[in-house]
Amino acid sequence: MMNEVAEDQPSLVPEMRAAIALLEDVESRERSDDGLLRTSQQKLKRLDDDLDRICHGALATTSPNAGILVDCLTAGSLTGARLEEWPSAKLRPSSDPDYAWELEFANGKSGNGRAHGETRVLRWAWLPEELVDQTKAWIFAAREAACNGHYETLISTLRSLMRRVTKQLFPTRKRRPTLSSARHAAAARWKAIYVAPARTPEEKELGLAIVAALLGHASDETATRHYARPREADGRFPVPTPDPTEVARVRKRYSAPSKKRDSLKP
Repeated sequence: MMNEVAEDQPSLVPEMRAAIALLEDVESRERSDDGLLRTSQQKLKRLDDDLDRICHGALATTSPNAGILVDCLTAGSLTGARLEEWPSAKLRPSSDPDYAWELEFANGKSGNGRAHGETRVLRWAWLPEELVDQTKAWIFAAREAACNGHYETLISTLRSLMRRVTKQLFPTRKRRPTLSSARHAAAARWKAIYVAPARTPEEKELGLAIVAALLGHASDETATRHYARPREADGRFPVPTPDPTEVARVRKRYSAPSKKRDSLKP
C-alpha cells in the first residue's frame, strides 16, 4: 500500500520509504518463548539480505547522495567490483555474440602481482534494464568525480552516509554492512553457482578459478579461503561469466581436503 501511495504521490516518497524501512525492520524481529524480543539484527547478515532496507533507508534521508549510494551498492552487488576500479569501468554491448552485455575494468592491485592481469571482463547473457541503468549511472558518477579529482571524497561521503543509515537500521549489530560488503555478497553468490555444485576436485578447481577470474585475483587461493561462504542465489542479480583467457591465467592453489595444499608460490 505504501509503495502505491509513493507511486501516486511523489511528494510523499521519502516518508513512505522511511515507513517501509521501519516496518521491514520490525518484521525481522522474532519473539522467543518468554516473550522477549530476539532480533536478527544481533547477527551479521550479508548485504543481499539487507540491500532493500539500506536503499529505502538511504532514500528516506535528505542526503543529495542517497541515489548515488543506492546505485553504488546495486552495481557493486551485480559486479563484485572494487571501489577503486569504477572510474575505469566500461559497460557496453558484448563483443561476444553469445552475450548481451560486458563490463571491462582496469584490475585493482595489478601492480603488486595480486591480479590475473591489467584488466578483466565480465559478461552477461542478459541484464534487466533497471540494473543496466543503475550501473551506468554509478559509472558516470564515479568517472565524473575521478575526472574532477573528487573520487576519494565521493567514496568518503558515501561511506559516511552508509554508516549513518546502517546504524539507524541495525543499532544492535556489532558489525554492519559497508560499501565493500557488495563485493563480498557477489563473491558468495558466484560461489553458489560455480563452486557449490562441484562433485570432484577438478570441478571445484575450475569453479574457484572462475570465481577468482571474476574477482580479478591472480590465484584461486583467496576465493578458497576468504570472502563470504556460498549461499543460495536468488536470481535478482544475474551471474556473470569471465573471459576464458582470464580463467586460464588464474594460478591453481586449491587442494582437495584429503590432500595437502601445494607449496607453489605466486
